Amino acid sequence: MTKREIVYTVLRERANEWVNGNDLVAAGAGYRFGGRIHELRQTGHNIEQRPSTSSAVHEYRLVIEDVAPGQISWVA
Repeated sequence: MTKREIVYTVLRERANEWVNGNDLVAAGAGYRFGGRIHELRQTGHNIEQRPSTSSAVHEYRLVIEDVAPGQISWVA
């Protein structure tokens, strides 16, 4: 699995929930996960970003319409 696939999988499994960047690193996306997020945005994925309230690392969420926060999305 590529690092971009890891980022996408983590965000998709937690669709519409904020995911701390540290969680992406722990999942194996590496410290340059921001580049993978940029690539996913370029392919049309709606990924939002905000500063974390608990650390210096940002939080990200994959916005998928009609999916409740925490509900696993089956969108490929």
